[in-house]
Amino acid sequence: MGKNLRAKIPTIAIMLAPQLKGARSTFRGILDYAAAHGPWRLLFPEGRDGEQALDFGKIGCDAVVTSDVTGLAARRIASLGVPVVCCEPFLGEVGPGHPLARYPKVQMDSQAVGAMAASYFLGRGYVSFAYVGETQGVYWNAKRRAGFEETLRKAGFGAAVHDGPFSARERRDWCSERPRMIAFLNSLPRPAAVFAAMDGRARLVLDACLAAGLRVPEEIAVLGVDDDPIICESCVPSLSSIRTGGYRRGIRIASLLDDLMHGRPVPETVIVEEPLAVVTRGSTGYDAMRDPILAKALSSIHANGAAGRCQVADVAAAAGCSRRYLEKRFASMVGNSVRDIIIQGKIERAKSLLEKGTMPIGDIPDACGVSCGSHLAVLFKKATGMSMRDWRLSHHDAADL
Repeated sequence: MGKNLRAKIPTIAIMLAPQLKGARSTFRGILDYAAAHGPWRLLFPEGRDGEQALDFGKIGCDAVVTSDVTGLAARRIASLGVPVVCCEPFLGEVGPGHPLARYPKVQMDSQAVGAMAASYFLGRGYVSFAYVGETQGVYWNAKRRAGFEETLRKAGFGAAVHDGPFSARERRDWCSERPRMIAFLNSLPRPAAVFAAMDGRARLVLDACLAAGLRVPEEIAVLGVDDDPIICESCVPSLSSIRTGGYRRGIRIASLLDDLMHGRPVPETVIVEEPLAVVTRGSTGYDAMRDPILAKALSSIHANGAAGRCQVADVAAAAGCSRRYLEKRFASMVGNSVRDIIIQGKIERAKSLLEKGTMPIGDIPDACGVSCGSHLAVLFKKATGMSMRDWRLSHHDAADL
């Protein structure tokens, strides 16, 4: 009976880097899918020092999820003769003739990540922009930069770039690169909006700002990618970041594996997933806006509007001006009314709470400072085209394991 039980439970080899937040969220998605459709037996490296090797060829597995598509590893995976799904492969390397070319691939749309960063900063009224690249030449760095620059160019702006070439010493040692980073940041017209290729790089931008005496976000606003809470919440100020939807990719990967293991057709060879949203924290606060009255008003909305019962009169009082004058400033410089911006903040907070998946939908209106749940439901549907329940189902991104 024990042998029959083992025969019914597929063994899945998960070859992802667990130290990275995106991979952890992806793993969580695979776990949740397995819990709903399994059971599946999941084997994976922990990534700790001194860990014993897991030879999946000798252990035996029924399917593989991998992000390693290079050389010998790819050939060994292909030789197992089991279903494979590639997660975040460098598609330029997985061309015709590659051992894993015939298997489905799920990838984040890194160009859309850059476009989202540019749109976010443009929406906050910045006119000075910069991109800080990753140092190791990873393929998605160029995609994120391209999406950022292209979106800015369409809006009539350019971006200063700190994206190599990096010396071998700079690639190994942050302290070797820091003087050049500081000089780059000091050269930017202020206030400047800086988009970094990943949270780890954004954290170092904040370190360079501190060393240079540059105020964040008043002079330099900083945005990262991955929304890793360990990094974002340990920064001073806390780091704003783009949530990329690793959990959603995990669900998609597991669904593809399930189809492959059961012989069901998989129509798409390459599946590209859009990023979810920008999570705003202290590093991109509204204080960096040029207009001091507008800055005070937006800071008040940012601090009180999303979760409290914030009124236009309250915002005008915080800005130190009349309501009529404030509405004129918003119309000319922001292009929206004060009320529109307050509502946008509440919608963004509702999205974030829905994506986290822990709060009952019925409690979200109160958490957003809206007394009437049906009113928030109408506003949310108008802004997103979806109900709050449908948004949660399609955008849920689980917390880390």
